[in-house]
Amino acid sequence: MMEEKRFTVRVLDGKTSRKQNGFILLEMVLASSLTALILLAVLPAAVQAVRMFEYGCSWQETALQGIHLEDTLTVSLSTASSLRVTDSSVRFLTDQKLRSGFLIRQGIVYKCLDDGTVQPVTGTEETGRNKITVKPLEPGCPVFSQEGECVRIAMNLIHEAGCIWRCELWIRPGNGIAYEAS
Repeated sequence: MMEEKRFTVRVLDGKTSRKQNGFILLEMVLASSLTALILLAVLPAAVQAVRMFEYGCSWQETALQGIHLEDTLTVSLSTASSLRVTDSSVRFLTDQKLRSGFLIRQGIVYKCLDDGTVQPVTGTEETGRNKITVKPLEPGCPVFSQEGECVRIAMNLIHEAGCIWRCELWIRPGNGIAYEAS
């Protein structure tokens, strides 16, 4: 007995062609394998791009907060009088003769308002922790100090992603500095 083989004959434009069973399955396996190889080649680049984007966002957040802090300190201290400088705070009188200042508590810079309350200038709180904290420029170095007729501010803003904004300012206030080491 002779075994029968089945195949399909198609006539296209007067030509006959044979289609064998299983050819579609082979095409699907090849296409799936090729797609998987391409994805495996592109995936590390995509992961790296996402990491770079997240780092860029954290750097931008740190830089914007650093610029805002520097502007706030410069404007407030350049018009201040009767300054009292300690390692972690500076107090002064504003041009309206109101008591104000800045202090650092638990890695956050606060502005002391004339009504006795404080308002954070740095630090972004998400889920109970600060993404950006303030540390002295060098270990053991005071953040606020008197350097001649200027107030020196020396700190780093450090994002939890590793970005660091170096803030080192020398601001000459309107008049009068009294230095107290804490």
